[in-house]
Amino acid sequence: MEATERAYATPDRILQDPRFPASRDVYIDAVLELHEAKPSTMELMLDGGRILVYGIVMALWGGYREDDVASWPTISRLKETVGWFGVASPRQIDLIVARFVQVGHLRIAPAPNDRRLRIVLPTPALIDHDRAFVRSHYEPLGVLFGRERYALPLAEDLAFLKAMRGAWIATLQTMAREIILANTRLLRFYSASAGMLMLMRLVRRQHLRPDGWVAVDYTDFGRRFCVSRTHVRTLLKAAAADGDIEVDARGRLRARPELVAALDSNIAGRLSLLDRSHAAAMACLSASDAA
Repeated sequence: MEATERAYATPDRILQDPRFPASRDVYIDAVLELHEAKPSTMELMLDGGRILVYGIVMALWGGYREDDVASWPTISRLKETVGWFGVASPRQIDLIVARFVQVGHLRIAPAPNDRRLRIVLPTPALIDHDRAFVRSHYEPLGVLFGRERYALPLAEDLAFLKAMRGAWIATLQTMAREIILANTRLLRFYSASAGMLMLMRLVRRQHLRPDGWVAVDYTDFGRRFCVSRTHVRTLLKAAAADGDIEVDARGRLRARPELVAALDSNIAGRLSLLDRSHAAAMACLSASDAA
Protein backbone atom coordinates (compact mmCIF):
# COMPACT_ATOMS: atom_id res chain seq x y z
CA MET A 1 0.00 0.00 0.00
CA GLU A 2 1.19 3.50 -0.76
CA ALA A 3 2.63 5.40 2.16
CA THR A 4 0.04 7.71 3.72
CA GLU A 5 -0.48 9.46 7.02
CA ARG A 6 -2.92 6.73 8.01
CA ALA A 7 -1.86 3.30 9.19
CA TYR A 8 -4.88 1.79 7.45
CA ALA A 9 -6.80 2.14 4.19
CA THR A 10 -9.90 4.34 4.17
CA PRO A 11 -13.14 3.17 2.49
CA ASP A 12 -12.58 5.63 -0.37
CA ARG A 13 -9.03 4.36 -0.86
CA ILE A 14 -10.36 0.80 -1.07
CA LEU A 15 -13.22 1.64 -3.45
CA GLN A 16 -10.91 3.56 -5.78
CA ASP A 17 -8.34 0.76 -5.99
CA PRO A 18 -8.51 -0.96 -9.41
CA ARG A 19 -8.23 -4.29 -7.58
CA PHE A 20 -11.40 -3.65 -5.56
CA PRO A 21 -13.74 -5.65 -7.85
CA ALA A 22 -11.47 -8.69 -7.50
CA SER A 23 -11.19 -8.23 -3.73
CA ARG A 24 -14.98 -7.83 -3.42
CA ASP A 25 -15.50 -11.12 -5.27
CA VAL A 26 -12.98 -12.84 -2.99
CA TYR A 27 -14.80 -11.41 0.04
CA ILE A 28 -18.23 -12.59 -1.11
CA ASP A 29 -16.98 -16.04 -2.12
CA ALA A 30 -15.23 -16.52 1.23
CA VAL A 31 -18.25 -15.42 3.28
CA LEU A 32 -20.63 -17.62 1.30
CA GLU A 33 -18.29 -20.61 1.52
CA LEU A 34 -18.23 -20.24 5.29
CA HIS A 35 -22.02 -20.20 5.69
CA GLU A 36 -23.96 -21.67 2.78
CA ALA A 37 -25.83 -24.88 3.65
CA LYS A 38 -24.17 -24.98 7.08
CA PRO A 39 -26.92 -24.64 9.71
CA SER A 40 -24.57 -24.22 12.68
CA THR A 41 -22.71 -21.23 11.25
CA MET A 42 -25.87 -19.87 9.61
CA GLU A 43 -27.20 -19.42 13.16
CA LEU A 44 -24.68 -16.59 13.47
CA MET A 45 -25.76 -14.83 10.27
CA LEU A 46 -29.53 -15.22 10.06
CA ASP A 47 -30.23 -11.54 10.70
CA GLY A 48 -28.59 -8.29 11.74
CA GLY A 49 -29.21 -8.92 15.43
CA ARG A 50 -27.43 -12.27 15.37
CA ILE A 51 -24.57 -10.95 13.25
CA LEU A 52 -23.98 -8.14 15.72
CA VAL A 53 -24.35 -10.23 18.87
CA TYR A 54 -21.76 -12.64 17.47
CA GLY A 55 -19.35 -9.92 16.39
CA ILE A 56 -19.68 -7.87 19.56
CA VAL A 57 -19.30 -10.89 21.83
CA MET A 58 -16.01 -11.59 20.06
CA ALA A 59 -14.95 -7.94 20.36
CA LEU A 60 -15.72 -7.89 24.08
CA TRP A 61 -13.84 -11.19 24.50
CA GLY A 62 -10.85 -9.66 22.73
CA GLY A 63 -10.72 -6.79 25.22
CA TYR A 64 -11.60 -8.85 28.30
CA ARG A 65 -9.18 -8.76 31.24
CA GLU A 66 -10.15 -10.44 34.50
CA ASP A 67 -8.47 -7.72 36.59
CA ASP A 68 -10.23 -4.88 34.71
CA VAL A 69 -13.89 -4.59 35.71
CA ALA A 70 -14.58 -2.10 32.91
CA SER A 71 -13.62 -4.75 30.35
CA TRP A 72 -15.95 -7.47 31.63
CA PRO A 73 -18.29 -8.70 28.85
CA THR A 74 -21.49 -8.51 30.88
CA ILE A 75 -24.98 -8.94 29.45
CA SER A 76 -25.71 -5.25 30.08
CA ARG A 77 -22.56 -4.17 28.23
CA LEU A 78 -23.45 -6.46 25.32
CA LYS A 79 -26.95 -4.97 25.13
CA GLU A 80 -25.64 -1.42 25.29
CA THR A 81 -23.16 -2.01 22.46
CA VAL A 82 -25.60 -3.88 20.19
CA GLY A 83 -28.06 -1.05 20.88
CA TRP A 84 -25.85 1.40 18.96
CA PHE A 85 -26.92 -0.34 15.74
CA GLY A 86 -30.68 -0.23 16.27
CA VAL A 87 -31.31 -3.70 14.83
CA ALA A 88 -32.29 -5.67 17.96
CA SER A 89 -34.21 -4.86 21.14
CA PRO A 90 -32.92 -5.89 24.59
CA ARG A 91 -35.49 -8.71 24.61
CA GLN A 92 -34.33 -9.92 21.19
CA ILE A 93 -30.72 -9.87 22.41
CA ASP A 94 -31.72 -12.05 25.37
CA LEU A 95 -33.33 -14.54 22.98
CA ILE A 96 -30.31 -14.55 20.66
CA VAL A 97 -27.91 -15.14 23.56
CA ALA A 98 -30.11 -17.97 24.87
CA ARG A 99 -30.17 -19.57 21.42
CA PHE A 100 -26.41 -19.23 20.99
CA VAL A 101 -25.89 -20.87 24.38
CA GLN A 102 -28.26 -23.68 23.40
CA VAL A 103 -26.40 -24.50 20.18
CA GLY A 104 -22.94 -24.23 21.74
CA HIS A 105 -21.69 -20.86 20.50
CA LEU A 106 -21.68 -19.05 23.87
CA ARG A 107 -21.38 -19.79 27.56
CA ILE A 108 -22.54 -17.75 30.53
CA ALA A 109 -20.18 -17.61 33.52
CA PRO A 110 -19.99 -15.75 36.84
CA ALA A 111 -17.86 -12.61 36.69
CA PRO A 112 -14.47 -12.80 38.41
CA ASN A 113 -14.74 -11.86 42.10
CA ASP A 114 -18.40 -10.88 41.74
CA ARG A 115 -20.71 -13.85 41.33
CA ARG A 116 -23.75 -11.56 41.20
CA LEU A 117 -22.81 -10.62 37.64
CA ARG A 118 -22.82 -12.86 34.59
CA ILE A 119 -20.45 -12.51 31.67
CA VAL A 120 -20.91 -13.78 28.12
CA LEU A 121 -18.00 -15.66 26.57
CA PRO A 122 -17.46 -17.51 23.28
CA THR A 123 -16.98 -21.26 23.46
CA PRO A 124 -13.80 -22.82 22.03
CA ALA A 125 -15.88 -23.90 19.02
CA LEU A 126 -16.95 -20.31 18.32
CA ILE A 127 -13.38 -19.06 18.72
CA ASP A 128 -12.27 -21.64 16.13
CA HIS A 129 -15.03 -20.49 13.79
CA ASP A 130 -14.03 -16.88 14.33
CA ARG A 131 -10.46 -17.62 13.31
CA ALA A 132 -11.76 -18.86 9.95
CA PHE A 133 -14.27 -16.00 9.74
CA VAL A 134 -11.60 -13.36 10.33
CA ARG A 135 -9.24 -15.04 7.87
CA SER A 136 -11.96 -14.89 5.20
CA HIS A 137 -12.27 -11.14 5.79
CA TYR A 138 -8.53 -10.53 5.44
CA GLU A 139 -8.29 -12.48 2.17
CA PRO A 140 -9.68 -9.51 0.17
CA LEU A 141 -7.29 -7.13 1.94
CA GLY A 142 -4.50 -9.46 0.83
CA VAL A 143 -5.71 -9.04 -2.76
CA LEU A 144 -5.58 -5.27 -2.37
CA PHE A 145 -2.36 -4.74 -0.45
CA GLY A 146 -0.43 -8.03 -0.44
CA ARG A 147 -0.82 -11.21 1.59
CA GLU A 148 2.47 -10.71 3.44
CA ARG A 149 1.01 -7.70 5.24
CA TYR A 150 -1.77 -9.87 6.69
CA ALA A 151 0.24 -13.01 7.41
CA LEU A 152 -1.05 -13.43 10.98
CA PRO A 153 -4.81 -13.27 10.31
CA LEU A 154 -4.40 -15.39 7.19
CA ALA A 155 -2.64 -18.00 9.35
CA GLU A 156 -5.55 -17.83 11.86
CA ASP A 157 -3.11 -16.82 14.60
CA LEU A 158 -4.93 -16.89 17.96
CA ALA A 159 -2.92 -14.11 19.63
CA PHE A 160 -3.63 -11.87 16.66
CA LEU A 161 -7.33 -12.76 16.77
CA LYS A 162 -7.67 -11.70 20.40
CA ALA A 163 -5.70 -8.48 19.86
CA MET A 164 -7.62 -7.66 16.68
CA ARG A 165 -11.03 -8.35 18.22
CA GLY A 166 -10.07 -6.20 21.21
CA ALA A 167 -9.03 -3.38 18.88
CA TRP A 168 -12.28 -3.76 16.94
CA ILE A 169 -14.23 -2.46 19.95
CA ALA A 170 -12.95 1.04 19.17
CA THR A 171 -14.43 0.87 15.65
CA LEU A 172 -17.96 -0.21 16.59
CA GLN A 173 -19.57 3.21 16.86
CA THR A 174 -18.06 4.18 13.52
CA MET A 175 -19.41 0.94 12.06
CA ALA A 176 -22.89 1.64 13.44
CA ARG A 177 -22.99 5.26 12.32
CA GLU A 178 -21.21 5.16 8.96
CA ILE A 179 -21.52 1.61 7.64
CA ILE A 180 -24.84 0.22 8.87
CA LEU A 181 -27.28 3.03 9.67
CA ALA A 182 -26.12 5.49 7.00
CA ASN A 183 -26.40 2.88 4.23
CA THR A 184 -30.20 2.83 4.18
CA ARG A 185 -30.57 0.68 1.04
CA LEU A 186 -29.15 -2.29 2.93
CA LEU A 187 -31.23 -2.02 6.10
CA ARG A 188 -33.98 -4.31 4.79
CA PHE A 189 -31.36 -6.98 4.10
CA TYR A 190 -29.79 -6.60 7.55
CA SER A 191 -33.17 -6.97 9.24
CA ALA A 192 -34.29 -10.00 7.20
CA SER A 193 -33.17 -13.54 7.96
CA ALA A 194 -30.10 -14.29 5.80
CA GLY A 195 -30.82 -11.10 3.87
CA MET A 196 -27.24 -9.92 3.46
CA LEU A 197 -26.08 -13.37 2.37
CA MET A 198 -28.83 -13.59 -0.24
CA LEU A 199 -27.96 -10.15 -1.56
CA MET A 200 -24.28 -11.09 -1.82
CA ARG A 201 -25.13 -14.27 -3.71
CA LEU A 202 -27.39 -12.40 -6.12
CA VAL A 203 -24.78 -9.71 -6.82
CA ARG A 204 -21.98 -12.27 -7.17
CA ARG A 205 -23.96 -14.27 -9.74
CA GLN A 206 -24.91 -11.04 -11.48
CA HIS A 207 -21.26 -10.12 -11.95
CA LEU A 208 -20.64 -13.48 -13.65
CA ARG A 209 -23.21 -12.86 -16.39
CA PRO A 210 -22.64 -10.51 -19.34
CA ASP A 211 -26.12 -8.99 -19.11
CA GLY A 212 -26.34 -9.24 -15.32
CA TRP A 213 -29.72 -11.03 -15.30
CA VAL A 214 -29.99 -13.89 -12.80
CA ALA A 215 -32.59 -16.67 -12.80
CA VAL A 216 -33.13 -17.09 -9.06
CA ASP A 217 -34.31 -20.46 -7.79
CA TYR A 218 -36.07 -19.46 -4.57
CA THR A 219 -36.02 -23.03 -3.28
CA ASP A 220 -32.27 -23.28 -3.84
CA PHE A 221 -31.65 -19.96 -2.09
CA GLY A 222 -33.79 -21.11 0.83
CA ARG A 223 -31.85 -24.37 1.14
CA ARG A 224 -28.51 -22.58 1.01
CA PHE A 225 -29.45 -20.06 3.69
CA CYS A 226 -31.71 -22.15 5.93
CA VAL A 227 -34.85 -20.11 5.27
CA SER A 228 -38.10 -20.83 3.45
CA ARG A 229 -38.72 -20.35 -0.25
CA THR A 230 -41.49 -17.92 0.67
CA HIS A 231 -39.09 -15.83 2.75
CA VAL A 232 -36.62 -15.56 -0.14
CA ARG A 233 -39.34 -14.59 -2.60
CA THR A 234 -40.92 -12.06 -0.23
CA LEU A 235 -37.61 -10.29 0.47
CA LEU A 236 -36.49 -10.06 -3.15
CA LYS A 237 -39.92 -9.05 -4.43
CA ALA A 238 -40.16 -6.32 -1.78
CA ALA A 239 -36.77 -4.99 -2.89
CA ALA A 240 -38.03 -5.08 -6.49
CA ALA A 241 -41.21 -3.21 -5.55
CA ASP A 242 -39.08 -0.45 -4.01
CA GLY A 243 -36.91 -0.19 -7.12
CA ASP A 244 -33.72 -1.77 -5.75
CA ILE A 245 -34.01 -4.90 -7.91
CA GLU A 246 -35.14 -5.15 -11.54
CA VAL A 247 -37.33 -8.00 -12.84
CA ASP A 248 -37.46 -8.82 -16.55
CA ALA A 249 -40.26 -10.44 -18.57
CA ARG A 250 -38.82 -13.90 -17.83
CA GLY A 251 -38.81 -13.30 -14.08
CA ARG A 252 -35.04 -12.95 -13.85
CA LEU A 253 -33.58 -10.53 -11.30
CA ARG A 254 -30.85 -7.93 -11.41
CA ALA A 255 -29.74 -5.66 -8.57
CA ARG A 256 -29.84 -2.05 -9.69
CA PRO A 257 -26.54 -0.14 -9.80
CA GLU A 258 -27.51 1.85 -6.70
CA LEU A 259 -27.97 -1.34 -4.67
CA VAL A 260 -24.70 -2.81 -5.97
CA ALA A 261 -22.95 0.44 -5.04
CA ALA A 262 -24.48 0.27 -1.55
CA LEU A 263 -23.12 -3.26 -1.10
CA ASP A 264 -19.71 -2.18 -2.41
CA SER A 265 -19.69 0.70 0.07
CA ASN A 266 -20.60 -1.67 2.91
CA ILE A 267 -17.81 -4.09 2.00
CA ALA A 268 -15.23 -1.30 1.60
CA GLY A 269 -16.22 0.15 4.96
CA ARG A 270 -15.87 -3.22 6.66
CA LEU A 271 -12.48 -3.82 5.06
CA SER A 272 -11.31 -0.38 6.18
CA LEU A 273 -12.29 -1.08 9.79
CA LEU A 274 -10.59 -4.47 9.60
CA ASP A 275 -7.43 -2.82 8.29
CA ARG A 276 -7.63 -0.28 11.11
CA SER A 277 -8.03 -3.10 13.64
CA HIS A 278 -5.11 -4.92 12.03
CA ALA A 279 -2.84 -1.91 12.52
CA ALA A 280 -3.91 -1.57 16.17
CA ALA A 281 -3.51 -5.31 16.82
CA MET A 282 -0.03 -5.40 15.32
CA ALA A 283 0.99 -2.42 17.47
CA CYS A 284 -0.40 -4.20 20.54
CA LEU A 285 1.46 -7.42 19.74
CA SER A 286 4.69 -5.51 19.11
CA ALA A 287 4.35 -3.75 22.46
CA SER A 288 3.77 -7.09 24.19
CA ASP A 289 6.85 -8.58 22.56
CA ALA A 290 8.94 -5.60 23.65
CA ALA A 291 7.74 -5.74 27.25
